Amino acid sequence: MLRSAKDLTGYTLAALDDDIGKVDDLLFDDSKWTLRYLIANPGSRMSGRRVLISPIALGPAYESERKIQVDLTKDRIRNSPDIDLAQPVSEQQEMEIHSYYGWPYYGWGTGLWGLTPHPSADAVEPRLTADSERVSLDHNLRSVDEVTGYGIRTTDGALGHVEDFVIDDSDWQIRYMVVDTKPLWLGKDILVSPHMIESVDWDDRSVSVTLTEGQIENAPEWDGKFPIDPMYDAKLEDHYRALSYVI
Repeated sequence: MLRSAKDLTGYTLAALDDDIGKVDDLLFDDSKWTLRYLIANPGSRMSGRRVLISPIALGPAYESERKIQVDLTKDRIRNSPDIDLAQPVSEQQEMEIHSYYGWPYYGWGTGLWGLTPHPSADAVEPRLTADSERVSLDHNLRSVDEVTGYGIRTTDGALGHVEDFVIDDSDWQIRYMVVDTKPLWLGKDILVSPHMIESVDWDDRSVSVTLTEGQIENAPEWDGKFPIDPMYDAKLEDHYRALSYVI
């Protein structure tokens, strides 16, 4: 199912024995454009700490209640490694979290989730030896909240800003970035595949895409009030295929 990152923010996270607060933000890696963690804000339940929850630990989502099941106990989460989320999360900290929970680390193997294409607590990491080589992760973890609002730089100018992200919850990969072209073209929203994103600049607060303003202008408009249906998906695919992109 395709989900809006904005919509996921605010969902309640339900541990096996009690609710643990709400989704406060999301962290994705800017190499494979995949959601790696939900940031939970437990509030007074855990002395104001914010904690990282991998999609590996997520169970079903209950749309009507805006709640997602987490296959962990409240105490297990409470005793997790303390990480200052005001600072960038290092790979060493990620590995510490995965080791604590017993989650396989996505840095081993070439799949989207290491050895598998989907997040799985049952994946077995390879036995490490002195000459084992871990896949080098050339990525940064980015906050969805931080990147939302970044300006869009095209190959021939600049327009609009990042409005949202569309995530596929089967593997938690970001399928589209939502671009609001405001103030051009009366605020038309269009979807851009990560394949068309060249770079993210923290200092400049911008996302560079390999598209011209005209190519974005001519993309089919997206209405976020409705799900992405097969007809719209086909129109979007046809538009970008004509530009030699595969999405």
